[in-house]
Amino acid sequence: MNTRLHTMLYGGDMTLLGRRRGPRFAVVLVLLFVFIIAAGLLVFIEVSLKPTIIALAETQARWAVTEIIHKAVLEGVVGDVAYKDIIHIEKDSFNRIVLMQHDVIEINRMASNAALNIQGNMEKLKDGKFKIPLGQILGSKFLAHSGPSLSLKLLPVGTVKISPRDILEEAGINQVRHYIYLDIDSDVKVVIPFINSIVDVKVQVPVADAVIVGNVPETYMNLHMDGIFSGKSE
Repeated sequence: MNTRLHTMLYGGDMTLLGRRRGPRFAVVLVLLFVFIIAAGLLVFIEVSLKPTIIALAETQARWAVTEIIHKAVLEGVVGDVAYKDIIHIEKDSFNRIVLMQHDVIEINRMASNAALNIQGNMEKLKDGKFKIPLGQILGSKFLAHSGPSLSLKLLPVGTVKISPRDILEEAGINQVRHYIYLDIDSDVKVVIPFINSIVDVKVQVPVADAVIVGNVPETYMNLHMDGIFSGKSE
């Protein structure tokens, strides 16, 4: 009886207890191993890959925003604006240019329309799907455009700032080409798992131009207007 009791207490039950605890202990070891690997991977990404990921994401953000801005201005502004609507030219009896004057009201209208169109298109970024192939992150040419990808989101931030400007360039003998363009400045937030970054995108879009024959009046002042904004992004 004592032998059976001893076996049950120290032999049979201990063996049974070991069998019961063995699988659980193995599971704990596996989970601990997975946790250590995951923590090491996160540290590796933070130290080694984070700068590369941010650089690639910001490049993609600039491409996307630049395309949106050009499309919004070309479709919503350029077709409705002519050079003669922006710059008024007066000549004397000898057909010499004596006055070049900006139409400030028309320029404000053009810039405001551009800002609204851009802001409306920027909101569509929220629904866009952007990815960075793992091969690009690791610098692999073979997997640069294939394999698993890291997803990212682009969110418009703040306001779109537009500054109309112009420039005069020589276009031949006694001729200059006058360009009117918009300097556009917009911020976009890049959201990646564990990483956020604000990207400032600056784009210059031409909206009108003309060749001026003769001398430009000395009293002509270059166009330089700041402070035209669109509605605020959420």
